[in-house]
Amino acid sequence: DYLKDRVEEDIDQLCGWKQISMSPQEIQSFYDDGKLTATEEHRLKPNQFVIGKGMAQQSLLAIHKKGKILPIKRKLEGLIQVEPRNAEQSFALEALLDPSIPLVTLTGLAGSGKTFLALMAALGTLKNGKPAPRGKWNLSEVIPDEFLTGYDRVVISRTLQPVGRDLGYLPGTLEDKMQPWLMPILDNVRHAFKDMSYFNMMIEKGDIEVAPIPYIRGRTFNNSILIVDEAQNATIHELKTIITRMGVNSKIILLGDVDQIDTPYIDRQSSGLSIVIDKFQDS
Repeated sequence: DYLKDRVEEDIDQLCGWKQISMSPQEIQSFYDDGKLTATEEHRLKPNQFVIGKGMAQQSLLAIHKKGKILPIKRKLEGLIQVEPRNAEQSFALEALLDPSIPLVTLTGLAGSGKTFLALMAALGTLKNGKPAPRGKWNLSEVIPDEFLTGYDRVVISRTLQPVGRDLGYLPGTLEDKMQPWLMPILDNVRHAFKDMSYFNMMIEKGDIEVAPIPYIRGRTFNNSILIVDEAQNATIHELKTIITRMGVNSKIILLGDVDQIDTPYIDRQSSGLSIVIDKFQDS
């Protein structure tokens, strides 16, 4: 069993983007035509991102789809605005906002923006239905109609693996017990909006739901976007259970850093996150 669920190569080799050298003619053709035909020499995988480097400081950012190298065009604008700070965050936003990519894995160091980008992309693509009036003004008057389309709800889940010694049993309801595990999400919401009232209202309405992994079996999430935080601590059996929960028109985002594995029974090559990246890299 110990040797069974392992990936052969290290997780660092399974990269979602690739830097390739291009001639000035190729780069000019890319900007003129808005696309470039991928050759066998490029050795690109489906939905793999491309950093094209040419001579004379020429460069491009693109995504490989069905034999074509296409420009990155998706941005998080409107009610929620996020500006990527480097090429990798641009790639992450493109994958998160592309409805044709149903499974996205984001790995990176602590503080690289995995949870923040995933949460902002989820909230930005959430269907903001007409809420009930609160106070003197109605939120539906502020939200334009073009933002009323998207996913029905955001489901947030994470592995319940403590760092070091466990604190013990927590009092209260299921929501109370999940509160410490949700603090990274709440920290990101507070950083983005400086206010928790809108987020709390969405939880009350059911637009945002917390689903602990131990109680997720048997459920199906249709037209939802599911964020699994700290996925590096999950085994492949747990992630297989989570991924098979996805229903019609849903998207799942797995976030993690294989250098932050806390459970003593898995390592970088047997983590569920590493195996999922390995299994899905050609699809």
